[in-house]
Amino acid sequence: MIRAASQQAPAGAAVQPSGVLVIDKPEGWTSHDVVARVRRILQTRKAGHTGTLDPMATGVLPVCVGDATKVAGLAQAADKVYQVTVKLGVATDTQDRTGTVTAVTPLDPALDWDGLVRARLAGMVGGMLQTPPMYAAVKMGGEPLYKKARRGEVVERAPRRITIHAITDVVVAAPEVRFTVACGKGTYVRTLAADLGDALGVGAHLTALRRTACGLVGEADAVTLAGLEQAVLEGDIARVMRGEDFLLADLPALVVSEYTAQRMVQGIAPTVSEWAHDPGDGPAVGSVSPAPGLCRVYGAARGFFALVEIGTDPVRPARIRRIIKNRV
Repeated sequence: MIRAASQQAPAGAAVQPSGVLVIDKPEGWTSHDVVARVRRILQTRKAGHTGTLDPMATGVLPVCVGDATKVAGLAQAADKVYQVTVKLGVATDTQDRTGTVTAVTPLDPALDWDGLVRARLAGMVGGMLQTPPMYAAVKMGGEPLYKKARRGEVVERAPRRITIHAITDVVVAAPEVRFTVACGKGTYVRTLAADLGDALGVGAHLTALRRTACGLVGEADAVTLAGLEQAVLEGDIARVMRGEDFLLADLPALVVSEYTAQRMVQGIAPTVSEWAHDPGDGPAVGSVSPAPGLCRVYGAARGFFALVEIGTDPVRPARIRRIIKNRV
């Protein structure tokens, strides 16, 4: 539900947009640059992305606007899919083509690079430990690593456990390697490229990166910044902005009456009886939930408005995790 289309606002007050935009990030822009442009186009201050893309990367960048910013943190944990291009034989200090070359190793033409690369990539699939690069936004001592790196500092970084779900569409035309990787939260694809080069003994760096999916969201859902601006100029933002629940489609959903919805907005978790019979003007829920875990909750009149955690409490099985909208 896009509040911009249905939210009642005080007379004379501008209705603020609310929902999810999937931006096709252009090369050379930081993720913050994209959010800043979205804010200017929509004339709103309340917007944020769900996971950083490096400036050289392109592709799917979900941007949450208005009330949707309250679910942005959940979307950050979504799996990602990237199209990757790597150059073997050249290492850089940033692990990508924006950095300074630190080593060059000629490739031996007598070796079977196709077979070697495929074998090393196959060995990367599964759980593994990955050390964040020095040029990263992750903070140490209250300061982003990249700021330390720019001063020439190198600090110890604790490796993090990541998951590589699959590596497919491998094309080897040495020194260039292309592939598609599906990975979990926190994966640095730049480091994956550098690790591939290290495993082959020749070094490597990332030359191109495109994110094609973030959770259930893909390129087909994306709009360019120019497309967003055009939609706003035409007064048709609904064609590019999705509902606040768009990034949560994989969660089970419950519907409650406005009576129960209003009580939840006031912080009163429903009882088992209220879940089952739901007095008021809306449809009965019929059951607590298919299974314990996080659920979306919809009001009969207000649409998606809350997230609850279904547990095992026999009296109040639902713990209110977050109220997304507190008004119809």
